[in-house]
Amino acid sequence: MGTSNLRNLLAALLLLAMPAAHAQTNNRLDAVQLIQQGDVQLRLGNSELALLHYTNAIQKDIAFADAYMKRAMLLSRLGQNTQALADMDRALELNPYSEYIFDRRAKVRFLLNDIKGAEDDLARAVALKPYDDLLRESRVDALLAMGKIDAAVRELDSLLLMHPEDVLLILKKGTARLQMDDGPGALVIFDKAVEVAPRLAIVHDLRGIALMRLQRWNDALAALDRAVALDRNFDLALYNRGLVHAHLGHPAQARADMDAALELAHDKPHIFFQRALVRKRDGDLAGARDDYDRALELAPDYLEAQYNRAFVRKHLGDHAGALEDADNTLRMAPEDPDAWIMKGNLHLLYGEFNDAIACFDRAIGLHHDHANALYNRGLAHHMNYQPLQGCEDLRRSADLGSTQALDAMKYFCAF
Repeated sequence: MGTSNLRNLLAALLLLAMPAAHAQTNNRLDAVQLIQQGDVQLRLGNSELALLHYTNAIQKDIAFADAYMKRAMLLSRLGQNTQALADMDRALELNPYSEYIFDRRAKVRFLLNDIKGAEDDLARAVALKPYDDLLRESRVDALLAMGKIDAAVRELDSLLLMHPEDVLLILKKGTARLQMDDGPGALVIFDKAVEVAPRLAIVHDLRGIALMRLQRWNDALAALDRAVALDRNFDLALYNRGLVHAHLGHPAQARADMDAALELAHDKPHIFFQRALVRKRDGDLAGARDDYDRALELAPDYLEAQYNRAFVRKHLGDHAGALEDADNTLRMAPEDPDAWIMKGNLHLLYGEFNDAIACFDRAIGLHHDHANALYNRGLAHHMNYQPLQGCEDLRRSADLGSTQALDAMKYFCAF
């Protein structure tokens, strides 16, 4: 083929390719416009319409990673994290060297409780951009969530060498020390944070938590008073101060702080749980039950709330409800001897002695030297007209240090 013919063939091929390239460019421009329209709708609060625009952008240009990421971020905001993860996977297929996508996918994996996957994504993001401090800080969060506290502290120390006055890094290091159960070390770090940012409420809140760990309750109260004074809408500081008031024997103040925290945060099951404990100590059993109800609505697998509601229902005379809670507790924690003791006590209260003994048997099978289980089984045996077995259990319980069992032996076993 001559040179002239070759030129003509190449020109023809280029002409054939030009419409496709032009169409692809137009598709990308159309997709960008649809994304912009989606962004506008999102700013206006129209999430559904924004989602539609992002979906249309993907359909217009199925090879546009940014369109998938826009939709993924919105889906995650709407709580649809599994669908968001699928979009991010597709975005990474299209753009496998984007540290941004790896970072965002890590955050979604956190929400899906895939801690290891999140840590892997953050490690890859940092590898792609090793000098990005924000990515390294995100990796610290992953390490803390995975319980790799030493590695997290090493990373934080490295970051603090470059940013010694960064209060958020200081607070994260102090929180890591708390996770290591190093209360004194945490307090030193939070004292430094107070020097750097004395008017930041969270600094005083975390310092208060460290003081609580050290059982310096009055000092903790002073720190939390400062946190609340700086930010009266800080629900966690109010909650923590309520815990301190409860420990110090200030039920009215504890209740007031829990009430104020719940006015600000209606979706925090642990605050409802703690207020329930305060109400129970005040003798407000119906109020405590209501708070346990709310905690369990928000977190159905909240074991302590289930366990404690059973006791409240028992004292309110709700036998069926108390047994239902006991059964649910045992479904969640079948190897917990205290849960079996609780159910046994319910049967004991209502004169169901054989059922009670069976529950105490299970508890003792899980913990051979459980003084409370032996004490309760001893009482059940006596009430079931089995004095020899009852006295043997009471004796074993007393040998393990139970003063209740020792007193019961004087009454039941004086023969």
